[in-house]
Amino acid sequence: MKNWKFALGMAFGLVSTSAYCADQVTNYAKSSGYKACLSTVSDLEIFFADNANYGSWAFVAKDKSDDQPLNATLELTYTDGVQLIDFTVIPSKDGTCSYSYSRTWYSEKSCMATSKEAFMSNATYKAEINKNITAFEDTKGAKILLTPAGVGCMVQKKEIGFRHKKQNS
Repeated sequence: MKNWKFALGMAFGLVSTSAYCADQVTNYAKSSGYKACLSTVSDLEIFFADNANYGSWAFVAKDKSDDQPLNATLELTYTDGVQLIDFTVIPSKDGTCSYSYSRTWYSEKSCMATSKEAFMSNATYKAEINKNITAFEDTKGAKILLTPAGVGCMVQKKEIGFRHKKQNS
């Protein structure tokens, strides 16, 4: 429990509500003094949230923020459902920025039916993670996990971008 309190004391947090412009996390990071991977944060936020109704929750380290990961959670709200995006951006010593993300949503279709949807057309079956989660990989290297959830399916798409790009000045 002590470590949890310590971690909270070492980070800034932001909760921002619905907007249609993809700059909530980027502006928060900038106002918090974060510079190391600001262009990568912006690239990811635009990729996920451009022209979407979304809210965000972000964390930036108070101390030496340019040497630390930045984490953001986005809720993308659509008329037919919601998506949860969680991304982390990490500065590398060589001046590049790596990232990881997961995009999670619920499909009202079974996982078998979901595996035949258009977004899965470039994905191939890889493995059963254990008993219930089926893993696929698309042609761009993203991992897609399908988990039965009631009569539907939880879908999670994950990707890692190693040394994505140098920070723009």
